[in-house]
Amino acid sequence: DRVTVIYTLRGISDNVAADAAYIQKKYGIRPDQYPDYAALRGDSSDNLPGVPGVGEKTATKLVSEYGDLDGIYEHLEDQTPRLRESLEAAREQVFLNRRLTYLVDSVPLDDDIESFRLEEWDAAQVREVFNGLAFKTLWQRLQEIGGAGAPQADEAIDVEVATVRDPRRLAELAAGPLVMEPVWDHEALIGVMIAGDEGEASFVPAEHFGPLEAAFADPAVPKILHDAKPLVRALFEMDLDFDGLEFDTSLAGYVINPAERAPDLAELAGTVLGLEIGPSADQKAGGAQGTLDFGGAGPDLEGAARRATAVARLVEPLTEQLEARGGATVLRELELPLVRVLARMEEAGIGVDRQYLVELGESLRDRLAGLEARIYQAAGEPFNINSSLQLREILYDKLALPVLKKTPKGAPSTDASVLQKLASEHPVVDHLLEYRALEKLRSTYVDGLIPLIGRDGRIHCVFNQTGAATGRLSSERPNMQNIPIRTEEGRTIRRAFVADEGHRFLVADYSQIELRILAHLSGDPGLLEAFRTGGDIHSATAARVFGADPEAVDPDLRRRAKTINFGLLYGMEAYGLAQRLEISTEEAQAHMDAYFAQFPQVQAFMEGIVERARHDGYTTTLMGRRRYLPELASGNYRIRQAGERMALNAPIQGAAADIIKQAMIELDVRLTGEWMATAMLLQVHDELVFEVPEGEMERAEALVREVMEGVSVLEVPLLVDIATGRTLGDAKG
Repeated sequence: DRVTVIYTLRGISDNVAADAAYIQKKYGIRPDQYPDYAALRGDSSDNLPGVPGVGEKTATKLVSEYGDLDGIYEHLEDQTPRLRESLEAAREQVFLNRRLTYLVDSVPLDDDIESFRLEEWDAAQVREVFNGLAFKTLWQRLQEIGGAGAPQADEAIDVEVATVRDPRRLAELAAGPLVMEPVWDHEALIGVMIAGDEGEASFVPAEHFGPLEAAFADPAVPKILHDAKPLVRALFEMDLDFDGLEFDTSLAGYVINPAERAPDLAELAGTVLGLEIGPSADQKAGGAQGTLDFGGAGPDLEGAARRATAVARLVEPLTEQLEARGGATVLRELELPLVRVLARMEEAGIGVDRQYLVELGESLRDRLAGLEARIYQAAGEPFNINSSLQLREILYDKLALPVLKKTPKGAPSTDASVLQKLASEHPVVDHLLEYRALEKLRSTYVDGLIPLIGRDGRIHCVFNQTGAATGRLSSERPNMQNIPIRTEEGRTIRRAFVADEGHRFLVADYSQIELRILAHLSGDPGLLEAFRTGGDIHSATAARVFGADPEAVDPDLRRRAKTINFGLLYGMEAYGLAQRLEISTEEAQAHMDAYFAQFPQVQAFMEGIVERARHDGYTTTLMGRRRYLPELASGNYRIRQAGERMALNAPIQGAAADIIKQAMIELDVRLTGEWMATAMLLQVHDELVFEVPEGEMERAEALVREVMEGVSVLEVPLLVDIATGRTLGDAKG
């Protein structure tokens, strides 16, 4: 009677305090009778079979009437023949159930009851540890559970909002600092909320931006936002300039913990400040947190005011975390200046030939129809080519092709890597591979690109600064990184991107930047020499690893060396190399051993970087960007191996990302400062794409090469390959 059990109903937060009264009300019995009740009914969660035909109502009736199992079995003759027979048949199991259901209450304890009392825990310390380990979900669960030491969220921030139209008051606000939250009506910027003194905020409608225009553009007036880029782009689209971004809480949260991609303001306010700022709705394409009231009352100005106030309060604690984690330089010198560059690129967009895509789509549909007919003929019957189940039946049941790989659920695999190995087994496989390639081209790129073309005939993709833990940029609507670069299918799609009349594209691609960074970081004399001599790195590697004369390196040896070079960057082991080169694992291991014999400091660097990451818990790039790797401490071998691969790659890929960001920032400054009409449009992988007036091409090419090759000083030279063309496909052709 003195025991209360916190009984979980569903999940963690849905629970009930189950005492004697609760048990009596729910089951109609006393708590001490529950083991008898459960023994009769059974408990599937504990794998205890009940008496056939005895459910909750019958079990409750029997226990209530006879007290316990002993009483029930003493009165078997009082039951119906059917129930009596069931109880008799299950007698042994029922009494075993009761014994298994009872808690053991005879364990000797040396401690008194007070030693088990729940003590308070340090919420700030736990939060810091969890943030470092990217335990976002666990932290949320701790908040839901509550209890002693749990952080108590404040009431929603109470802010008084004033709509400002008066020029004198606007001039006062323009003096700064401008801690702002944009207010959107779907795609349209309708104003900004500016946080003021504690408990105050000012809403400035977009039509009254006039007195703020100079402040927006003045780098001396500090601006502080959460996810500033959508606002900056919107101002550019209104022919207003923007400069002086001093702090961005989204970017700060990302630099502090890159595993926490696209940090949400409400989550930051809750975890860092213990503040509840209310839900937010994504009302602006491109990632801004919108502030629109779905109740139909117009913009949620109070919500915008709470968010702006939270941004103001977050600056100090996030700055402290940045300093503690060595991320202040990355934020200040890379991420913040890059916002303006990316917003300008998004606003510029890139031209697309709609008619070319329409005609390409029609051509692809014709080719797919022909392939479909050939597939049906080779298979001997029609089927749904896009159905893995039906394809599996055709390949493995009807055609009896060998099963080379299975899915996690044990079914024969039909993925591309398997089909490529089966190509020699039956002609239908080649047709299937071609069909898949063309169908992806049609659905993802042709049909996917056309709806994204704006009224200006251009696609304005969105660049994401916080999408990759390594610091790499990504893009969406469309994802330009996913368009193949070196295949004919990729060139076909890239030809749809066209420069304006009188302009050409200039595509500048860093040559083997990650291998050059590996040479710099490892300091391996052989690798440094190979790059300094200026020859082909893969041929030079092949000559050293395979003991061949440099002039006698054939395409196959070069291909093998190239696979080894790039495979090592991603932690590839002998098995993976064997799969790539289609050789035995033993031969692949011999290749790797020969490589490390020629470049011993590369192996030492790789082993050292993993050990250092295991000790520190993170890796660091040349500029100080950290990637935290809790996977290295996992007890799961596969997860730990994945962590080791990430530890190998993160410093290299992260350094490449930092270098290209440095180049983008410097190029934006130079192009603007020299009043050039050349526009930077895209960043894809290791390349930058510019749209250049034909009369400015020579000057632009020289400037791009100067900046990109000189932006970072490594032990080996950075080289840039440049191509030009009327279309992106031509530029890469």
